[in-house]
Amino acid sequence: MIIRFGMAPRLPESSFEAFQHHWMTSHADAAGAIPGLMAYTQNHSVLIDGKPLLPYPGFDACSELTFETVESMNDGFSSKQYLESVRHDEDAFIDKSRFSLALVRQHLATGDLPMRPSSSIKVITAFRCHPSAKRSLLISTIGNEVVDAVAEDEPLAQRVLVTDHEAHAGQPPAVFDTVLMAWFPNLNRAQAHLRSANRARAELALAGLVFGRVDLLATEIHVVKPGGEVVH
Repeated sequence: MIIRFGMAPRLPESSFEAFQHHWMTSHADAAGAIPGLMAYTQNHSVLIDGKPLLPYPGFDACSELTFETVESMNDGFSSKQYLESVRHDEDAFIDKSRFSLALVRQHLATGDLPMRPSSSIKVITAFRCHPSAKRSLLISTIGNEVVDAVAEDEPLAQRVLVTDHEAHAGQPPAVFDTVLMAWFPNLNRAQAHLRSANRARAELALAGLVFGRVDLLATEIHVVKPGGEVVH
């Protein structure tokens, strides 16, 4: 399977809250009907007083669209549904001139993802490999030392996604090389993890391997559940 990890900022005239409302309603209805879509998750930044809790990452939309193959993904994004409905709606609320993309595959998963409570908070950290480091070493370190360190803070689940750079042929270049996701039962636990000694140990393990990272605290909206069930 291939996961299309897309990120884009809102239009300047839109507030964070108005953007998220449009994304989870009108846009979800349109994008959830893209042919071949096996799963569609929206990651909504946690807002406090109308603003993201963490420093602004440079985007407001952070979506995961899963397809069986790169070919079925390309077919979906050249379909009538996308060209006549989804793309038109995108123009109404996101700045597509600053769109970012990474085509990723799942590398590792721990915990029971389907059993996450609706109140859970997702910590997403995307990494760019240091120019002098090998991507294979970065992936190995995240999949071992980093995942083990984060596990000490008892997340509900973790998932490591790795960019398939070959799949980017004919696509915009990938903006990151790997992403770590960790789910916690609530916001307090997620924030405690970000301040923890275990998190600091994980970050130190990546010294010299990454040069650029983005963090997002998010709630999930499953527009299409894994397997293709439309829930929105």
